[in-house]
Amino acid sequence: MSKLTQRKSMDYIKKDYVRTRTMPGSWYLNSYTYKFNITHAQPFLRKLKEKKLVGNECPSCNRIFFPPRQICGKCMIKPDRWADLRETARVATFTVTYLKDPETGEVKERPVVCIRQDGSDTTNIAELAPEIDFKDTYIGMPLKVHWVENPQGGLNDIEYYDVIEDKAKELKTKKV
Repeated sequence: MSKLTQRKSMDYIKKDYVRTRTMPGSWYLNSYTYKFNITHAQPFLRKLKEKKLVGNECPSCNRIFFPPRQICGKCMIKPDRWADLRETARVATFTVTYLKDPETGEVKERPVVCIRQDGSDTTNIAELAPEIDFKDTYIGMPLKVHWVENPQGGLNDIEYYDVIEDKAKELKTKKV
């Protein structure tokens, strides 16, 4: 055992704390009622029905949220202005999930991407087009919204994101 490992193991001493106060209570989540209010998102939902994207903007820090938020987490102010967004986006980050089909037992690989809508300062989880191979996914990959045929006025109106051609040229690196 090295000295560093030995020292780390000796430094840790579990402390027993005296319980000073207890409080009886029920922490069952079904005993609480919560009403989710989406009135702040009505302009957003109306625009989605028209196949247009908007985000709400914080009047203090000018950050644009897509999808809209009730409170700016930075300023603690209610975003009250609406900003039009483009239908293009970029992959901010991604991961691969492995789903097992319960009937066949086959394991399928599927990318889960977090996108940043162009004109927005926040990210959102999205789905890529089914024909995209997850191995081709990369951070910064340009995407475009693919709408459902009959929008209902919800985030599900964005069926998936298609890849668009990246016009950026590959950088040539010098060998040193």
